[in-house]
Amino acid sequence: MGVRLTVKMINLDPRAKIVIVLCLSTLAVFFNTPGSLLIVLIITLLLLQIFQVKYISLIYKFRRLLPVLLVLLFVQSAFTGHGQVLIAFGDVHILTTGGVSSAGCVLLRMLILFGSAMIIATSNSRDYVLALVQLKIPYEIAFMVLIALRFLPIFIQEANDTLIAMQLRGVDIKKVAWGKKIKYFTYIFSPLVSNVLIKANQLAISMEARGFRVYPRRTYLRVLKYNLLDYLITILSLSLTLAVLTLSIVR
Repeated sequence: MGVRLTVKMINLDPRAKIVIVLCLSTLAVFFNTPGSLLIVLIITLLLLQIFQVKYISLIYKFRRLLPVLLVLLFVQSAFTGHGQVLIAFGDVHILTTGGVSSAGCVLLRMLILFGSAMIIATSNSRDYVLALVQLKIPYEIAFMVLIALRFLPIFIQEANDTLIAMQLRGVDIKKVAWGKKIKYFTYIFSPLVSNVLIKANQLAISMEARGFRVYPRRTYLRVLKYNLLDYLITILSLSLTLAVLTLSIVR
C-alpha cells in the first residue's frame, strides 16, 4: 500500500507573492554561475509545488529552445573563449567550458523567471490591481498591469487562430523552407496586430463610456489584509535575499 504525499496550498496575499517573485527574479539576474542558479531553481520548483502549480509542462516546453541554446553555446565559446577549450578548429574555439557554463546559466535563468511568473498566475488579476493600489502605486499604472495580463492570453489565442486558419488552407509551417517561412510569418503578424489594435480600441471606448478617471479617488468593494503568515513570508524572503546578496558581494 503506497503512501501519497499531499501539500496543502498556501493562500497568500498577492503582495506577498509579488515580494517572492521579485526576490527570485533578483537572484536569477544577480547570480552568474550554474551552481547558484540551480539552487534558486530548486527553491522556485519547491514554491511551485507548494502553490500546486503544474510546472512539469513548463520544463517540457523548453525542449523547443534546445536549438537556440546550442547556437548560444557555440557563439559564447567562439566569441568569449574563456575556460578550457574542449573543441577547436585552428585558432577558433568551437566549444569551451565557459561557453557551456554561459549556456547553462541562460537556461536556468529563463526557467527561474518563467517559474516565478507562474507563481503570479495563482491569484486573480484583479487582486493584483488591489495589491498595487494598496502599495501606493497609482491606479492607472495598476490598471495597465491588469490589461497587460489580460491581453497576453488574447494575443496568444489570436496567433493560434491565425496559424489554424493557414493550416486549413493547406499550409504546413513546419515543412515550409526558411525563406518562405519568413514570408508566411508576415502574413500571421499583420492580422494579429490588426485584431489586437481593434480590441484595444474597443477597450478604450468602453473605458471612456464608463467614466474612467472621472473621479480622483476610487472606492473598492474588497480590501486586502496582511495576516501573520504573509508578514512572516515577506520578512523571510527579503531577509534571505538581502543576506545572500550581501554575502556574495562581500566575497
